[in-house]
Amino acid sequence: MVQVTRPSSLTSPLQTRVAPEASTRSKTAQGYNAVAARDSFTAALPAGGAQRGNAPSQVNSLRLPIPWPGKGEADKIGWIQKAYPPAKDSTAEFQKLNQAVRTGQNVLPPEAKDCVFLAVGGLLSEAAPKQLYFDKNLDALEAQGLQVGRVPVDTDMGVEHNAAIVRQAVLEASKNGKQVVLIGHSKGGLDSAAALALYPELKDHVRALVTIQSPYGGSPMAQDLLDNPLVRYGVGGAIEAIGGSIQAGEDLTYDSRKKFLAEHPMPAGIPAVCMASTTSNPTSPLFVAEEYMQQRYGVKSDGLVLPQDAFIPGSKSVTLHGLDHLDSTGTTLNPFKPYHPEDLTLSLVAMALNMPKGS
Repeated sequence: MVQVTRPSSLTSPLQTRVAPEASTRSKTAQGYNAVAARDSFTAALPAGGAQRGNAPSQVNSLRLPIPWPGKGEADKIGWIQKAYPPAKDSTAEFQKLNQAVRTGQNVLPPEAKDCVFLAVGGLLSEAAPKQLYFDKNLDALEAQGLQVGRVPVDTDMGVEHNAAIVRQAVLEASKNGKQVVLIGHSKGGLDSAAALALYPELKDHVRALVTIQSPYGGSPMAQDLLDNPLVRYGVGGAIEAIGGSIQAGEDLTYDSRKKFLAEHPMPAGIPAVCMASTTSNPTSPLFVAEEYMQQRYGVKSDGLVLPQDAFIPGSKSVTLHGLDHLDSTGTTLNPFKPYHPEDLTLSLVAMALNMPKGS
């Protein structure tokens, strides 16, 4: 059992879960004390996507008749792909691995036994029970006899604050000589990458980084919501009232990401795989957000993040269709999603471990 102690100013200790070898997982194995939940900006968005229709054919009749003033973030979408070396589209490699996973094949290299896999949750994700968020992703790794855990980031705090927590978790998990694979969902991917950029000593201990639907270059939803005074002062005030910070949202805007990446670029030599997705599903709870970005900006998204903004420069990128921002790590009621958290996680991790470190 790996003990991971957070800095004294950051809250309580935590533990990783250790699975037995092969497929006989212990259901009593403990996860980290602070568990993650769904990551979203939907506090200011109308909920109830499931009530808006039951079939894709109804989408066109559900267009939101709202004119969007100004150009918003249109000029900033996809800026990172122009400013930095592009990611390599590796969707075909993912699909091959995912098909193998679905047929019961073990796609992970033997090296996986020498790694600890740490999940880093997204914005406001502490709010949901662990059984509903990231649990199936970790179960898939545990079923292979691998050691997993959750990094107890303060999911309502800023990137630099959480990077310090990720650093401590990595150092603790690697004390016995194992390498760490960080798996970050949404803002958790930014927190993970920030830790690597801010703390060079982590490079020796981190084998790979996997990001899932992370707005590495920023998100138009973040800026658009923060530009709304009702959201900024209403939701922002509520977050601060429970000990969080509006900085958690500010850090996801394009301007904040540009500034941070200019000062703290992702270090070379750490394999990175980044997954993004799009959907236009009227049964999704994020359908209104999906439609908002489609109508205002003419872009497809997962409801919160655009593929154009989701890839670390020089990484392997995977773009999937049919998943909203909750489907990849959440226990959702969508019976039609083409990819499931378990298969998706094994495939992305295999891709990352198939990349040599230091290249």
